[in-house]
Amino acid sequence: MGRVLHLTNDQFDVLYDILQDTVDYLESDLITTVDDNGNEVLEDISEYEAYKIYQKLINLRGKS
Repeated sequence: MGRVLHLTNDQFDVLYDILQDTVDYLESDLITTVDDNGNEVLEDISEYEAYKIYQKLINLRGKS
């Protein structure tokens, strides 16, 4: 079951900026590993919950 969060426009903008900074930091800190075939594989940012929330906020921002 989901939860609903009601924010003012200013609060939404602040939350958006915070998550944007968080995602930027995560992207800069992703690690590269080597798979069994010797190929370099970059860590998948889409596994991070902060990234998933940020994507939802991008969607919401586009609809307003």
